[in-house]
Amino acid sequence: MARATSFARNPIFTIFQHLEKLYNPIINERKRGGIYLSDLAYSSPNDTVFTIRNVQVKFGEGVSTEVGYEAKRLGMTDVLIVTDRNIHENTDMVAHIADRLTDKGISVDVFDGVHIEPTDAEVAKGIEYTTGKGHDGFIGLGGGSSIDTAKMINLYTTHPTDDFKDYISPPIGKGKPVPSPLEPHIAIPTTAGTGSENTPIAVVDLVQEKLKTAVSHPYLLPDYALLDPVLTISLPPYYTASTGMDALLHSIEAYTCIPYDTRPRPESPGKRPVYVGSNPVSDIFVEKSIELIGRHVRTACHEPTDLEARHHMLLAAHLGGAFGNAGVHIPHALSYPIAGRNHEIPHGVAVCITGAAALEFLEPKVPEKLGRVARLLGEETGGLSKAEVAASAKEALLSLMKDIDFPSGIADLGFGEEDIDELASAGIKISRLLSCSPRRVKLEDIREIYRKSLHNW
Repeated sequence: MARATSFARNPIFTIFQHLEKLYNPIINERKRGGIYLSDLAYSSPNDTVFTIRNVQVKFGEGVSTEVGYEAKRLGMTDVLIVTDRNIHENTDMVAHIADRLTDKGISVDVFDGVHIEPTDAEVAKGIEYTTGKGHDGFIGLGGGSSIDTAKMINLYTTHPTDDFKDYISPPIGKGKPVPSPLEPHIAIPTTAGTGSENTPIAVVDLVQEKLKTAVSHPYLLPDYALLDPVLTISLPPYYTASTGMDALLHSIEAYTCIPYDTRPRPESPGKRPVYVGSNPVSDIFVEKSIELIGRHVRTACHEPTDLEARHHMLLAAHLGGAFGNAGVHIPHALSYPIAGRNHEIPHGVAVCITGAAALEFLEPKVPEKLGRVARLLGEETGGLSKAEVAASAKEALLSLMKDIDFPSGIADLGFGEEDIDELASAGIKISRLLSCSPRRVKLEDIREIYRKSLHNW
């Protein structure tokens, strides 16, 4: 009896029980003789696989001093640090990193042409700067813009192409597969928001098209990340708020994405999208991320030198990077036309500004998860109906935005009623992200979300 009980609790036995629901014939006929994987016939039209793709990371105060050790371990001998001019000229971070690299006998070069939101023209300058120099490693030092730019410079110098759009995701670009792994890349974020160190995505503004888009491929995931909360202390309150809310929306969107097992089964493993949908692992990560942001983003914005708050926000941003497996949807998709028309708007602002209206749109579809979001953000939901609990997620988000002095709507960013049709027509094209929404999004839905987002309060 003891053996039977132990066997019933064996995880392998549980897996076979689960497989019986997904695979049909022969199993029932051959139970007496045992279950053979060769007998299993795949019967589900939906996918049954989700991806867990995470960068190897070291986290903690002072960990950036170990960059030389990790770079040498990865085989780097000639490194390009990719950063922005403000970090290079107004902080000692570049010198701090460069010294640790040269201490290990590694040559160092610096490209500091990263813009607040990378454009194709500026990335092209980075590619031109790097081409032919023989760099065998990259350090992305800064916010998501620097890390994403490092990813793209690495990609386009390792695998050159005549057309910048070759690797851009469809339908904007051709979505050409990346042929083989890139040079080693260590990401060192100085903001707590983008989670770029933990994603195989690089976002870029296409200037001529007035549209933000992305390159998406597993080979873009950095090889290593060093997360040092000390490097985030100098971030001003406005950008602390922007990056923090970017992290929050990453987590909320990943949490409410279409579940991975409701997607059609891909024709082959190579055609499975990078964003596979919400899943049990990503849900664990982003729930903790939402909780930490709800507790600490106000302090990080209003008391910038509070290292405990900075510590928890950096951890939350990294955990929110689980969106690199699950996906994001409406707020991120609708941020692309906003940022594409004004390259000075920080990414997190462009994303979060439509967040409340997007959550309201999703309330009928994912009320349980939105209720959980509300509680993680500190809302009291006792005695409320299911619909009221779901609606409280939007209210929690708006309350947080007000508390950290966020813009009240896209009208504050220079957009009016007359811009809505143009924004919506551009937003509906971001099918890579909109396909992750748990509720189908039509053009008129997008117009209404932008309209409600003109003035959130």
